[in-house]
Amino acid sequence: MSGLPDFETPNLAAAVERLAPNLIDALPFGAIRLDSSGMVASFSRIEASQSGYGARAAVGRHFFTEIAPCMDNESFRGRIDRALAAGVLDIAFTHIGDFADRGRTLDVRVQSATGGGCWIFLQRA
Repeated sequence: MSGLPDFETPNLAAAVERLAPNLIDALPFGAIRLDSSGMVASFSRIEASQSGYGARAAVGRHFFTEIAPCMDNESFRGRIDRALAAGVLDIAFTHIGDFADRGRTLDVRVQSATGGGCWIFLQRA
């Protein structure tokens, strides 16, 4: 869809926050917004589909303990926590593992959300 930000868009979080919810669902990559306590505030339909999470309710659940405990480790959550501690939440890294396919390669971008919390963007190879 024309006019949507792509995964490489500078300041992707700000660009996504300007979109209507139905357009966030139209992004070709996953988009998850967490509040400052790690609770899911937004979980795009594309992320639900591409990850294999499906139609289960995600909003209001703790991301790292209830939805993606496989990402509650040093190589994923640890990177986010270290960036938060440094005061800069604008990181990108590659992660191996997904809800439905533990061997899948994910390109990950994590950026601060307006008002606290963060956005996690996931692009699958």
